[in-house]
Formats: sequence, structure tokens, C-alpha cells
Amino acid sequence: MASKALGKDKVLAVSMPCNSISSDFDDAKLVASTFDVRFLKVDLTNTYQELENVLDDNLQRIDIPSITKESSINIKPRLRMTTLYGIAQTLGYLVIGTGNLCEAMVRLYYKMG
Repeated sequence: MASKALGKDKVLAVSMPCNSISSDFDDAKLVASTFDVRFLKVDLTNTYQELENVLDDNLQRIDIPSITKESSINIKPRLRMTTLYGIAQTLGYLVIGTGNLCEAMVRLYYKMG
């Protein structure tokens, strides 16, 4: 819809794998190719792992062994949101269509502005 409304040259599809299976990336690339829009891959795996390590290290200082599973799960969509808004602001773009299956399953969507 965005490519039809704005023109394909004004749309950027962004894949942000984070400990993801390769078929997710392949699917994202196929969608971008199908609609003939630019495609960018930003692998967040190392960023995610580093943030978890930093949080765990600091929490251990106050006798908390690690972040909770729920906190760990919520870091990924927040990293993706931050990444999209960083790219969008740099390019003068708007962020649209950021939901994914994980967010749908927990009925929680990250869209900040």
C-alpha cells in the first residue's frame, strides 16, 4: 500500500533479525522484491545480546541474578522500534506497518512517535 500511495522510491523495507530463523529474512526480502522497494537488513542480534549482558551485570550488583523472561522478550520489539525510528528520522520518513506475529500473539504493538 505504501509503495502505491507514495511511490516505490519513497519506501524502505527494513528487516531486523534478532536471533531469528533465516526463513524470516528470506520472507521479508521476498516481500520487498515483490513490491520492488528498497530493502535494508539491520541485524540486531549482537545489540540485543550486549544489552541483556549489560542489564544482567548491573542487576547482579543489587543481588538480582538477571532480567526476567518477560523483560527479555520485550527488549526485541523495543530495539526494533528504536531502529526504525532512527532510520526514519535520518531519511525524513514515517514509520508504518511495524507489527509482527509475536506482537499479535501477545496483543501488544510497539508504535511510538
